[in-house]
Amino acid sequence: MESYKPRGYSVNDFLGWNAVGELVLQPRFQRREVWTAKARSYLIDTMLRQLPIPIIFIRQDIDPHTRRTTREVVDGQQRLRAVIDYVGGKFAILPSHNPDYARMPFDELPEEAKHRLLGYEFSVVVLVGATDADVLNIFARLNSYTERLRPQELLNAQFSGAFKQAVYGIGLSHLTFWRENRILSDRQIVRMDEAELTSELVVAMLDGLQDGKASLRKFYEKYEDHFPRASKVEARLGRVLDEVSAILGQDLRETAFRRKAMFYSLFCVLYDVLFGLPNSPTNPRGRKYRLASLRNNAAKALRDLSDKFDRKHSSVDRLRQAALSQTDRIAPRRLRHTVIWNAFMRAT
Repeated sequence: MESYKPRGYSVNDFLGWNAVGELVLQPRFQRREVWTAKARSYLIDTMLRQLPIPIIFIRQDIDPHTRRTTREVVDGQQRLRAVIDYVGGKFAILPSHNPDYARMPFDELPEEAKHRLLGYEFSVVVLVGATDADVLNIFARLNSYTERLRPQELLNAQFSGAFKQAVYGIGLSHLTFWRENRILSDRQIVRMDEAELTSELVVAMLDGLQDGKASLRKFYEKYEDHFPRASKVEARLGRVLDEVSAILGQDLRETAFRRKAMFYSLFCVLYDVLFGLPNSPTNPRGRKYRLASLRNNAAKALRDLSDKFDRKHSSVDRLRQAALSQTDRIAPRRLRHTVIWNAFMRAT
């Protein structure tokens, strides 16, 4: 191989090459499932928002006799096909991705948006003089530096609809809360833990405590096209986080409730108190309580419980076990919920 060169090429560059037959799109080196309409719409929305997308790899060859340049796409076929099809009027943007451009094909976009999309610059690695063996070797080496996708990263790759948009937006809007209270580290946030935690909290709000993270998928599937409760869920989740801050304040980061499992249960208990948790093990009738007059006593009760947890007091042995082992299973979650609920109720 002669060289590999990172460059920037606009959407219009690729459209021009495709129009004159200089762009070869068939996938030879990496098999990809055909993207869904939602994935294609999500890509176009990402580009209209001027957000980055993954690097595209092309193999470039120049025929010295015809002086014709051929650009073979070895990674990025689906991205480029989606853009070419969108500009060609083959699909429109979904409302769940961008309400401003909802159901608009390219020709119906405002002129400014058309210019923005056509001028969007892809990051491209150009492989010059690369053989098939060179290309396969490059991808083998690239893949050796990647980590196995975690469950939330797989959900992120497979879904791009209404539920994902809602929970990701909510999770990101509370980044300061996750970080300042040491619930999530920057490393965890990079691996999408804030999206996973937010997904779990939202699912609990919708359907109560769940048995494991595998249940998340059915909600991503169920609300892929439309999530009518998004605004209500966002408001209520924010209200509960505000109550957590009002009760524990900056002490939260020093308590046992900064642990993800314990925080999940504290959140669910407070949601249960405020709104009634579906299928609650402690509040089956969904009674709602006023917290304003209870915060001081509740704060003391939760700090006392946290102190016993950290000191490994024998009275909270079962709680510790439920917070440190199989933390996302239904039995430990119910136990944690009951213990925290009882501590909270005794304070009232």
